[in-house]
Amino acid sequence: MSDFSVNIKFDESYFKKLGLKEGYEEAIDVAVDHTLHDAENISRREAPIDTGNLRRGISKYHKEKCEGAIISRAHYWVYLQYGTSKMNANPFVTRTANKVGPRFTKYIHEEFKNRNIID
Repeated sequence: MSDFSVNIKFDESYFKKLGLKEGYEEAIDVAVDHTLHDAENISRREAPIDTGNLRRGISKYHKEKCEGAIISRAHYWVYLQYGTSKMNANPFVTRTANKVGPRFTKYIHEEFKNRNIID
C-alpha cells in the first residue's frame, strides 16, 4: 500500500502568541477531516481510468489528531503521477493538492469562527 499524506503539526507556542488558549486543536482536526474527505473524492475523480482499480483503491485514513493520509491500494499510482521513461506523467495527486489546499484554509477559518476562537 502506498500513500500520499497530509501531515500537519503545530507548535503550541504559535497559538499562545496569538492569544489562543484552547479549542484550536479540535478545530484543526475537524478541518483536517473535511479536507481528507474532499481529497479522497477529488483524487478519485482526477485519477486516470483504465481498469478502475486505482479509483476504487483510494481512501482516506485519519491517523491521529490533526493528521491523515489518502491511501491507494494500487501501488502504481506513483508511475501515473510522475511518469516513466515510456509513459508521460499524469499528475492527478498534484491536481488534487492544488484543489484541496485552499479548502483546508477555508475549513480552518470556518472552524475557528464556529468555536469563537477568532472573530
